[in-house]
Amino acid sequence: MGPGMTLHALLFTDVVDSTLLAQRLGDAGAAQVWSEHDRRARELLVRHGGREIDRADGFFLLFDDAQAAAGYALDYHRALAHISLVARAGVHVGEVTLRANHVDDVARGAKPVEVEGVAKPLAARVMGLARGGQTLLSAAACQALGRALPASAEIEAHGHYRLKGIDSPVEIFELGMRGQGAFAPPQDNDKAYRVVLRGGLWMPLREVRHNLPAERDAFVGREADFRRLGLRLDAGARLVTVVGPGGTGKSRFVCRYGWAWLGDWPGGIYFCDLSEARTPDGIFYVVASALGVPLGQDPAVQIGHAIAGRGRCLVMLDNFEQILAHAPATLGRWLDRAADAAFVVTSRERLHLRGEEVLPLEPLPVGGEAMELFALRACAQRPDFELTQANRAMVERIVSLLDGLPLAIELAAARVRVLSPAQLVERMHDRFQILAGARDAAARQATLRAAIDWSWDLLAPWEQAALAQCSVFEGGFTLEAAEGVIDLSAWPQAPSAMDAVQALVDKSLVRTWVPAGQDRYALEEPYFGMYLSIHKYAVDKLVAGGDAARTTVQARHGGYFARFGTEQALESLGVHGGLKARNALTLDLDNIVAACRRAAASGRIDAAVASLRAAWAVLEMKGPFALAAELGALVMAMPGIAGALGASAGLVAASAHWRCGRLDDAKGLFEQTLGMARSVGERKREGIVFNNLGNLCREQGRMQEAQAHFESALAIFGELGFRRGQSAARGNLGLTHWRQGRMALARAAFESSLLIDREAGDRSGEGTVLGNLGNFLAEQGQMEEARACQEQALAIHREVGNPRAEAVCLSNLGALYLTQGRLEPSQACLEQALLMARNVGSRYLETSVLASLGELHEALGDVQEAGRRYEAALLIARETGSRSWEALVLGRQANLLRDLGRDEAAASLYEVSLAMHRAAGNRREEGYVLGHSAGLWARQGRMAEADEALHAAQAMLRDVGDKAYLGIVLCARGDLERLKGDIAAAQDACAEAKVLAALIQAGPESELGRRISRLHQALELGAP
Repeated sequence: MGPGMTLHALLFTDVVDSTLLAQRLGDAGAAQVWSEHDRRARELLVRHGGREIDRADGFFLLFDDAQAAAGYALDYHRALAHISLVARAGVHVGEVTLRANHVDDVARGAKPVEVEGVAKPLAARVMGLARGGQTLLSAAACQALGRALPASAEIEAHGHYRLKGIDSPVEIFELGMRGQGAFAPPQDNDKAYRVVLRGGLWMPLREVRHNLPAERDAFVGREADFRRLGLRLDAGARLVTVVGPGGTGKSRFVCRYGWAWLGDWPGGIYFCDLSEARTPDGIFYVVASALGVPLGQDPAVQIGHAIAGRGRCLVMLDNFEQILAHAPATLGRWLDRAADAAFVVTSRERLHLRGEEVLPLEPLPVGGEAMELFALRACAQRPDFELTQANRAMVERIVSLLDGLPLAIELAAARVRVLSPAQLVERMHDRFQILAGARDAAARQATLRAAIDWSWDLLAPWEQAALAQCSVFEGGFTLEAAEGVIDLSAWPQAPSAMDAVQALVDKSLVRTWVPAGQDRYALEEPYFGMYLSIHKYAVDKLVAGGDAARTTVQARHGGYFARFGTEQALESLGVHGGLKARNALTLDLDNIVAACRRAAASGRIDAAVASLRAAWAVLEMKGPFALAAELGALVMAMPGIAGALGASAGLVAASAHWRCGRLDDAKGLFEQTLGMARSVGERKREGIVFNNLGNLCREQGRMQEAQAHFESALAIFGELGFRRGQSAARGNLGLTHWRQGRMALARAAFESSLLIDREAGDRSGEGTVLGNLGNFLAEQGQMEEARACQEQALAIHREVGNPRAEAVCLSNLGALYLTQGRLEPSQACLEQALLMARNVGSRYLETSVLASLGELHEALGDVQEAGRRYEAALLIARETGSRSWEALVLGRQANLLRDLGRDEAAASLYEVSLAMHRAAGNRREEGYVLGHSAGLWARQGRMAEADEALHAAQAMLRDVGDKAYLGIVLCARGDLERLKGDIAAAQDACAEAKVLAALIQAGPESELGRRISRLHQALELGAP
């Protein structure tokens, strides 16, 4: 027990609906009731030996033991019943500190005694869980009460709850009188929710991550099948394949399992509809979308890591039968990589993978569940429909003709608005009689197709045309898009496209839906789509209409989505209000990508380029960059592409390759684009290419070339009066000046760029400059200003929906915290940044974050993990050709090797790193590496070389103003002077390093803090 703490039973009570008392009784009547309430409560307090601490709409009371508190609570409920009040109560036993208030404060209205300690909010939370009339106990109170229950009382356990502000879950019990009625578990609220312990984890019964499609209507049957699936997964099965004929409801069955057993999967449930996939790339795209992971260069590995990172999760792979051959290369690899994940697959055939368990799913029994399903769906269409003796035989005949297939039954039931069951049988009999006894897979597919055929035949010709034309949409579409694509002019009697879509929605062939990852209530307008089986059917109908008709519809589709890639449309995305437009563009990404591919295939250069640019407006921020690079290559390969259109496409293709880390390919494309832009006098595009070439050269360590490119871009933008371009070029020049030690020029460039962006309302540009300025200020030791810049930048990038830039800001914050030795927030930021960098496919950013994580793990003392992080960063830097990051990582690896006593290997890496930094003109990193290598040379007895290196390093770092690096080099200077025997000089260096550490708020766990501590200890020992 802590000093000054004593063990007490704490009891909170609260009168239910107390605020309604005055409204119901009036002020005078309510005051009378409250007076009687207080009198009875305080009389009971005397009887049970308690102490009143506080009063509001109830009491906070203190007792010496749990028995007294429990007895009081039961008597309190009985006493209130006589005055028609209902209260709730909560009891906890724990240690508290009692603090008496000063007599003068009490005279002014303060409570005589304050109770402090975590037991107080815990007791209040327990009470807050209770329903009216309930007394709840914490586990501590229940244990303290033991068997000493008040007469006729009993206790019921209600499981564990996580209470807001309390570290560990608390088991909750209910105390009540025998015979008072059933005990009821408390309901979740915003301060407490129920949790269950599974697999060693406390898992909430709500708010588990998932992308399960919402259930449109009631689910029928399958209880035995659910038990079979649940038993297999509970027993540890990692791959269960649900097999059955088409239309048996396999997809709906596994989705229903997901909703009903969501709490079993703390890592989430991810539903992946693979019905349109035909290749491994198709599988990767769908699964990555479900996981929210944009694809990178090795999607199989990337997705495996993403699944493994979710822990105990369930991945549902729906409609796998057409891609069985690709199972080993996709699902087989993920099973090996994600040991905690389980997979449920739906297919018409088993996968034949090791460890697979097969769960057959048959059609619904015709005599029971199939009829129940028909009746429910029919009632939804026609509220007066019911299953009666008069129609039972016909309904049974309908579901029998449909072979008990749920999807076919639902389509049939949708027709009861216009047809009776007898008429349904009459219309279906001839079409389906050939299927009555068939049991092979092909016949089952024919049954499903026959059901859709039948729905198709009931449509008017213009409805058929509208449905077929809607099949050109990928993923979904808005009403505006439908109006831009659907053409019903061949039918004079046809209504508008809007009415056609409404008719298809009414007939359940088109549906309103919410795209994956979207909030239904955040959508600006309804979004439409088709069930995939119906979509495939409609595609076939469009194809059957002939190539000319299909090409015409696709051209209208492409023309509609190409308009999002016009100069004016794209310009609107970067200014205030652009978020709404960008979100709309994100929703239409599947359609834009399809439009680009179709236009490229049909030779429509203008539409291909415009849709490519529209796609890049989304993919540049959210990834996957590989998809943009693929589309860019496709468009650039079109015969005849040149001039302004070629320059537009080339800029996207080059930028996408750069983001993917393919720097040499990007350089070639940028240079090709520059030639196209110049050939037609596209000065603005020419300037944009120069700006991008500058960024690429800087990343490759070619600082002089980078500066020349930025200056060329700035001159062109100035000539054109293109302010946003001027801002970007100035900001990039600032980065180049900074790395070359021209600090005044760098700061002026950043501030000028920021001013332009704010004047132009360019939020994305403003966020980028703030992030760069934050890094600059951190290096100069202005840590609070630096952190404020990064946090502003982070908020802006989240506001405009740019996860790539958001990851950059998190990386910057992580590095800032690392410099200060704040390791926990640093690790949180860096790990999140790494995940986001991999999600969007930014290899450059991944290298940066991995390097920072290497330094972090060094600070944590985990040299093996630090080494692994450095190796991973170095591999990517070399793969992408990023000389600047290769040099930086080599220097960090050298530090690690030196600290491990591997001097020869460290010296070799220092030499290579120094040469690369000198070639790039990066004085900051050159000074840092020189300072560290000097310590190695001093240890080897090479004092003169060490002294020369330290002088040079100090001069460089004072020039560039990097306080953290300068402090580290000063510590190296102190070590050298100590070894030379000049203790006074060593102490001076140590003292200056301490001043710098205080300036940048570097704590003891920072690199500078650790080096100052080691130097200080050595000086105290007095040994050379």
